[in-house]
Amino acid sequence: MKLLGKIAFACIALAALRLGLIFIAAALVLSLVVALIRAPGQTLSVIFGLTLLNAFAANPGLGLSLLVLVILSGRLNAKS
Repeated sequence: MKLLGKIAFACIALAALRLGLIFIAAALVLSLVVALIRAPGQTLSVIFGLTLLNAFAANPGLGLSLLVLVILSGRLNAKS
């Protein structure tokens, strides 16, 4: 009976964690939509930068340098 109780507790805990993850994902999507409505250019730039960093996870130096180059080129294009 002790083992059955532990298994039942583990199932309930995993279900609660899954439900919490669903709420966190929904809040993330909602905040992303609000950010895209308020400042689409900046939000897309941040998303693109994070995507670049994730793409270069094996070699973070290369990804960081590419991100810096993209940011600098964007700033130079915005000034002209």
